[in-house]
Amino acid sequence: MFIEIALSLVMFFHEDHQETIAPAAEQAGVDTIGWMSLSDVNKIVEKNIKKGKVKEDKLVIVDFYTDWCGWCKKLDAETYKDPEVAALMNKYFYPVKFDAESKDTVAFANKTYGFKSSGSRGTNEFALEMASRPGGRIGYPTITIINALGEKLTVEAGYKNPEKMKLMLLYYGEGHYKTKDFNTFVTEYNQKQLTD
Repeated sequence: MFIEIALSLVMFFHEDHQETIAPAAEQAGVDTIGWMSLSDVNKIVEKNIKKGKVKEDKLVIVDFYTDWCGWCKKLDAETYKDPEVAALMNKYFYPVKFDAESKDTVAFANKTYGFKSSGSRGTNEFALEMASRPGGRIGYPTITIINALGEKLTVEAGYKNPEKMKLMLLYYGEGHYKTKDFNTFVTEYNQKQLTD
């Protein structure tokens, strides 16, 4: 009963009070991602930039979504509910969910981003800079991985099931991206799983 009430509160506060999600879920004993606000992560990133070094090896992972995106909802309902995905996100990353159509002005890595209107909709400039693929294309969901100094490492477009997400999280979270390409990592990972 307590867990059901706690989960209801988590869902109620999700949209307007994302910073309350992790504490509420932790109190309920539920495996969940400890989503952080962009402003909280920005404090860490800007401190790293000011010092010129990184205190922790954690990367920033930003889930760019929109309210109308069906695949974004599927990512939330399936992939982010997976306990192993949640554990990897919490261990290796500062996880952030960001509404790409947010009209709020936001700051990140010593830059300020506003809203850019386009037709009946628009896009936040933070999403335009951090979630755009080569050629300037942007789609949802998009997952961007950023280092602790605010530099974009990769942009991963589209829905990922839990298995694909785990591989991506291990690849970046454990630092394999520094020494090998993703396909080599996946091949080695799969071979290791067969021998374990």
